[in-house]
Amino acid sequence: MTSLSRLTRRLADTPSDFLSDDVSVPAVVSDLLVAAGEPGLDARTALPFESSERGWLRLVLVACWLLADEEFRAGDQERIVEFLTEVLLPLADLVDAGKFVNDPDRREELARLALRSLGLSPDGETAAVAADRLATVDSVRRQEVLRAARAAEERAA
Repeated sequence: MTSLSRLTRRLADTPSDFLSDDVSVPAVVSDLLVAAGEPGLDARTALPFESSERGWLRLVLVACWLLADEEFRAGDQERIVEFLTEVLLPLADLVDAGKFVNDPDRREELARLALRSLGLSPDGETAAVAADRLATVDSVRRQEVLRAARAAEERAA
């Protein structure tokens, strides 16, 4: 079990360097993996993190800061990379990385997404409660619901 308030506080304290465009994202991701007891990135596995998608790369850096917390030390490279790529990529299209540092709801969203992706639950929450609470702050899910509602309105009209 993991303290959600600790993780959201960590996000609020994200150093400004993690929102910079001057940081080597593959190096940060590799360092995170090594700190979690996993092999670092090699030339092939670093390729996705050499993207030109600056918004996503900034979000990856913020997420790396979060995942560097001792609560996540025992990592799983596959889960971590999947979180940084598959989970964060659609999120970066909807929300600027800075909001995950400055906005309380977005901090909670990122912390909950990280916990779910790594198979963890916040302290005092069952898996069902954690999923329900994530659903209330999930930007990607909210966008999907809005799209579906618009499509239903268009069909009805």
